[in-house]
Amino acid sequence: TVQFDITIFNSGSAPARDVLIEGVMVIAGPTQDQEIGAFHAHPVGQGDRIPTIAPLSRISIKSAVGLTREQLRQFEMAGRALFVPFVAFNALYSWGGGEGQTSASYIVGKDTKGEKMAPFRLDMGARVFRNLAAREHSLRVRK
Repeated sequence: TVQFDITIFNSGSAPARDVLIEGVMVIAGPTQDQEIGAFHAHPVGQGDRIPTIAPLSRISIKSAVGLTREQLRQFEMAGRALFVPFVAFNALYSWGGGEGQTSASYIVGKDTKGEKMAPFRLDMGARVFRNLAAREHSLRVRK
């Protein structure tokens, strides 16, 4: 499970209405971009909605996404079982001109205070990791 705070910014000049934020965790691997792309292309569109976000306003929410241990794709390096999660978001909303979608994805890792992040180890049993970092991934949608 990855718990996060996300800030939503209405960059438009009209109120964003019926805003729905949905998220998913995808594990790094050969099909990660296809999985993230499919999530962005086919939003579920169900869940609690934020009634209105005023123009040029921000709101923050706390949430989490997760997978079971069996769903994790792991890789081995130096005898260690590791995994690297991505978290992808879809923001669906209505505005004066119709309906819109803004989507983004992020790679998540342990913050090393450097340019790179560290992966998560699976071979050490259940753990709580703090001081995480996220870097924006190239897959985005805005329509």
